[in-house]
Amino acid sequence: TVIIAVDVSGSQDFGSQKYFKGEVAAHVSALLSFAAIGNKDAVGLLLFSDQIELFVPPKKGRGQAMRIMRELYYFKPGSRGTDIGLALTHMQNVLKKKSHIFVISDFMDKEFEGELRRLSKKHDTVAVVLNDKMESEIPNLGLMDFEDPETGDIVTVDTASPIFRKDYQNYLKSVKEKRATELRRAQVDTIEIQTDDDLVQPILAFFKRRSRR
Repeated sequence: TVIIAVDVSGSQDFGSQKYFKGEVAAHVSALLSFAAIGNKDAVGLLLFSDQIELFVPPKKGRGQAMRIMRELYYFKPGSRGTDIGLALTHMQNVLKKKSHIFVISDFMDKEFEGELRRLSKKHDTVAVVLNDKMESEIPNLGLMDFEDPETGDIVTVDTASPIFRKDYQNYLKSVKEKRATELRRAQVDTIEIQTDDDLVQPILAFFKRRSRR
């Protein structure tokens, strides 16, 4: 059984490149769904924000893959917040059989390590980490309005300011370091995907690594 758990919070509306994170998550989920169906596995879907938005119980067959695709591309979440730990705990409670779980998110949340580690002890759990180029390096575009996708708050910043650029880089570095630490301590496999890069290659590389073990 394969479960695809997808973060549909407001942060998934962010993207400075070809795709928003949410679009990348949907494309990657579709690939994983059809791979599972092709392997004659049952596949299910969990959509979460800071609440459980939707759970599609696992089933086999092409019709299930089509339903999952429909939900991925057309479902409108009720909340814009994020609580990864809640989704992980929910899966631990509802999944009775050992499953292969792919959690797709930017993991820009706090303190999910314990729940992720507990889930991975019972199920084969993989973190699919979505990254955007602008989360590492902000372009010099002068004055810009930034909207927090989860709260809707808007702030105007001067992207040309050396002080702002340095503070922003330090902030992003600390967030990414904390994320990397939590994922490492949770002892799960990870697939890193960039919004401006090939979406298929990292998944293929992951399964090749798995097959060599």
